[in-house]
Amino acid sequence: MGELKSLRKQVILCQDGSPFVPQYPGGINVEKCTGCGECVEICPQKCIELKEVKGKKVAVITKPELCIGDGFCKIVCPEDAFL
Repeated sequence: MGELKSLRKQVILCQDGSPFVPQYPGGINVEKCTGCGECVEICPQKCIELKEVKGKKVAVITKPELCIGDGFCKIVCPEDAFL
């Protein structure tokens, strides 16, 4: 139990020394998404797929439980479609 307590106090640091703050996407605005697939390609956990929604192909978070919160999807999205 003591080991678990000490793990909770640890902070993951970024390369610049600042604390890492997970960037979990809150969803995808299908009106903004153009289906370019940049987020699908960059996601290391393969949480995002292109699917047909309202007659157009868009990015959909299909496995949110696997998301590690790295925020790469938000960073690469040219349309700023991630919430």
